[in-house]
Amino acid sequence: MSAQPARSTKRHLPSALLPKALRPKTVRAKTVALLAVPVVSLMALWSLTTVTVVQDAWSLHQAEQLDRALSAPLHQVVRDLQDERAAAARHLSTPGSTGELEALHQRSTAAAEELRTQVQRSSATIANLAPQMRDRVAAFNTDLDALADRHQSVLAANTDWDGTYRAYTAAIDGAFSLQEQIATAQQGQAAEDARLALGIGRVEEMLERQNTAATSAFAGARMSGEQHEAFAEALGGQRVLTADLMPDLAAGDRDAYRQLTETDAYRDLADMQSRLLNTDPAALGTVPPKLWDESVAQVSQAMDAGRDRVAQAGAAAAAAAGAAVLDRAIWTVALGLAAVLLALAISVRIGRGMVIELVGLRNSAMELADEQLPAAMRRLRAGEHIDVSTAVPVITPGEGEVGQVGRALNAVQHSALQAAAERAELLTGVSGVFVNLARRNQSLVHRQLGLLDSMERRTEDETDLEDLFRIDHLATRMRRHAESLIIMSGATPGRAWRTPVALMDVIRSAVSEVEDYTRVKIRRLPDELSVLGSAVSDVTHLFSELVENATNFSPPDATVLVHGEAVGSGFVIEIEDRGLGMAPERMAEANQRVREAHRLELFDSGQLGLFVVSRLAHRQGIQVSLRRSPYGGTTAVVLIPSSILVNPVRDAESTMDSLEPVAPPAEAFPEREPVPAVATRLPDDHPEPAWTAPEVVDAAPVEPGPVAEPPAHFEGRLDDDEEFAGLPRRKRQENLAPGLKARDTRGTTQDGPAPFGDRVSPETARSMMSALQEGFARGRGDRDD
Repeated sequence: MSAQPARSTKRHLPSALLPKALRPKTVRAKTVALLAVPVVSLMALWSLTTVTVVQDAWSLHQAEQLDRALSAPLHQVVRDLQDERAAAARHLSTPGSTGELEALHQRSTAAAEELRTQVQRSSATIANLAPQMRDRVAAFNTDLDALADRHQSVLAANTDWDGTYRAYTAAIDGAFSLQEQIATAQQGQAAEDARLALGIGRVEEMLERQNTAATSAFAGARMSGEQHEAFAEALGGQRVLTADLMPDLAAGDRDAYRQLTETDAYRDLADMQSRLLNTDPAALGTVPPKLWDESVAQVSQAMDAGRDRVAQAGAAAAAAAGAAVLDRAIWTVALGLAAVLLALAISVRIGRGMVIELVGLRNSAMELADEQLPAAMRRLRAGEHIDVSTAVPVITPGEGEVGQVGRALNAVQHSALQAAAERAELLTGVSGVFVNLARRNQSLVHRQLGLLDSMERRTEDETDLEDLFRIDHLATRMRRHAESLIIMSGATPGRAWRTPVALMDVIRSAVSEVEDYTRVKIRRLPDELSVLGSAVSDVTHLFSELVENATNFSPPDATVLVHGEAVGSGFVIEIEDRGLGMAPERMAEANQRVREAHRLELFDSGQLGLFVVSRLAHRQGIQVSLRRSPYGGTTAVVLIPSSILVNPVRDAESTMDSLEPVAPPAEAFPEREPVPAVATRLPDDHPEPAWTAPEVVDAAPVEPGPVAEPPAHFEGRLDDDEEFAGLPRRKRQENLAPGLKARDTRGTTQDGPAPFGDRVSPETARSMMSALQEGFARGRGDRDD
């Protein structure tokens, strides 16, 4: 079977192109980002169009304002400079009165100042609309300043005609250059009309130049070479400009010019221009000065009228163009804004619908995963029967892909509940099987303990009795393991007590169920503190598991210390071993396992004891925590709440009464007849073991006097109306063989009573024999050394 090709990762590239901080995290953010792209693009396009249209309208408006502000002052400056140039040229040809020249100079100076004022007011418009115009304004101002000095030179007659003529002509050309810049700022028909008006003005300037040369020649009665050259140059310029201008004129303007050329003044002027151009400069008699002046005035006036007519048409065209552009801008902005708002409204509606569907699906899925499904699971774990189809509300599916996801979640939910229900049924069945097997095993162990007790009472051989005690201890541990299986299955063990039992007896009973009980040291606990009868079995089992865990995970020769003290909320007992300890991670995991009583990981069978502790602690409200011991091992801290502790008034009789058990379940073995056991004493040549210590006592030994059997070793079943009178009383050396009696030289008549009193329980005998065996082993080891 061929290997499948690897999936392409190209679909993930767009999100990877964005920085992590800019990537949308939620469905709402992703939907907004998805719908915002076309809306933002449309808004950007609309904004760009709006800006372009508004800029065009504003440019037209500024061009119109600039033309209105500068065209009239510029034309006036040109007319005044032309008149002053002619007067200055005549004065240089025939010096005379300076009154007319002074008046013309003052008038041109005032027109120039007015132009400067308008230019200053329009500086912002000039900078925005025609920034190159500022250089030409500066050059024009320089030419005007130079004319002031030229005027003084003309008055003093210390300048030549040609220099004066060219100085005034340069200033007038600067004014025409400014008019050309203003015309360039126009658009459309307005720009064309402005160019035509400027062309007519230049033709008129050519005529004024001819007039300046001719009038200067008339005043001097001769035409100099410079004057003739200027006249010829101006006449040639007029003809060239007129030929270039005629095709661009409107029909009405061409008709007006044709009519002008048919007038007598134009014909006379044309005839005189030809004669002045072709006649000897020294002979001017053929051209009458008066006729020249009249013809020039009439033709110039007609040209002014044509220029004004074209300029007015251009202004009207500029106004119409500005209005049209403004209307177009308004409509563009309005329609674009409407399109943007419509797109935004559609996007918001679509996005809101998608977000509502997705958020609703998310909320339903989260409620299902966080509340409804766990609640159903808890009901299933508790053994409650639920209807899978109605236990958890289904998600109401919508339309399209979101609805398909909702239906898929409903299917997943139903499958999960169905699987959980089947698993719960399986666990319930398995738990029932385990409980049944455990109860049968428990019944057999009870019967076994009964038989062992009978054999212990009948056996007189010391070695056989020691072996029986060991078997008895193993059977006791088997009973605890059977009870552990019942606890893990969720049931309650059969052993129970109706009356409180001393806490010290409960701890001793728990320790006696541990294999290495001889390594456990118990510090003295308060005698007046007792455990409620309903909690004795669970507390005993809990401490047995913890103590066994401490002995299993510590060196064989290390001591496990059990001690406790009273606290505000109950009584704390610490079980401290001196083993290798646990890693912090394992410690935290173990504490979590103890806290979570509802969880059972069957695959982790090595820590089932912790689960038993967790179940028992949760049932009785006991707090269990593990921490690191100062000796490097582990300390189990058990807080027994005050709710299961009592302080009864104890005496010998009440101690025996407190051990009265509640009848175990039906599987327990039947009541058995007590059988006397054999008690032995050590010969005189063996030292007696020390059974008590000032502060620390062994777990196995007990105090002398009447001692009740620990609750963990109840071997029989009593009816409620039967009175429990304790174990059969034994008399020392009553059942000993004659040989043993002869060897015992201490008896009861020596220094004091026997260390165990008149009554010895099987538990006490077992502890005694264990201590004896340990002493024998140590003695043999010393002799070997």
